[in-house]
Amino acid sequence: MRILVTGASGSFGRQVAELLLRSVPASELVLVTRTPAALSSLAARGAQVRAADFDRPEALPRAFHAAEKLLLISTLAVGARRQRQHRSAIEAALAAGVRHIVYTSSAGIHPRNPSLAVADHVFTEDVLRRSGAAFTILRDSQYAEVIATILAPMALESGKWIMSAGEGRIAFVSKHDCIASAAAVLTTPGHEGAVYEITGPELHSFREAAALAAEIGGRPIEYVPVSHEEKLALFDSAGVPREYVEGETNSDGTGVWGSEEMVSYERAIRQGFFSICSRHVEMLTGGPARTLREVFLANLHALRPAAPNR
Repeated sequence: MRILVTGASGSFGRQVAELLLRSVPASELVLVTRTPAALSSLAARGAQVRAADFDRPEALPRAFHAAEKLLLISTLAVGARRQRQHRSAIEAALAAGVRHIVYTSSAGIHPRNPSLAVADHVFTEDVLRRSGAAFTILRDSQYAEVIATILAPMALESGKWIMSAGEGRIAFVSKHDCIASAAAVLTTPGHEGAVYEITGPELHSFREAAALAAEIGGRPIEYVPVSHEEKLALFDSAGVPREYVEGETNSDGTGVWGSEEMVSYERAIRQGFFSICSRHVEMLTGGPARTLREVFLANLHALRPAAPNR
């Protein structure tokens, strides 16, 4: 069973590839990326590395040739470009004879969800369903590592956690659990047509996340609810771009989203679209999903930075 992973030089794709190599012969793993040199170490282990760009769809069928299962990792550009990229990848997979497409979607899928990012996933899921291909959809919730390594440290430093999500709740999920779930679907039978809600085991408000960060980080944090307009103005004053900028990444390798997308996501949380909690991680991987506390404790270096040497 030849498995192909798109976006394989990104953080998610590379970690999936590393996990797959524990159970899949390297010769059966195809890694597609715009930057093949970044995967030279995996190529040296026997994986096939192929160059491809979703913005150049004419070359994609060749890059996808001879793959039976394909992991379509959603791209970073929110909006019409991402929708074009995903449609091109699905059409190329069909042209190349791929039997089964596994797609990393988002939690909160609903046609009225105000999140700009979710709109792209609604579009892509619809394309998949209409394509006629066998598919599996992995609806990943918000990464708990983003909370633990980016938002919480900023709040600990400033003493305030400012959000326009109100008291909305979300089941933050460890990125490691998302990766393990994807690998499980790719290497075990019986997932065709399934839609999995890949979430953490507990629903939290951001107020609760702030309290947990304060407890573990050892410093007080005030949770400050603001309007969506006020949050957008804060992003503007901090110099955050309104739209996604190609190539910019956070410390964990995730893309730096534009402020309009982030505020739309907070709006969706506030309205309850992400109030979804499942046990699908455990169903797929055989082990319980990590809690937000566990992810915080695994990232103490971010929450409790070492004192400088004197």
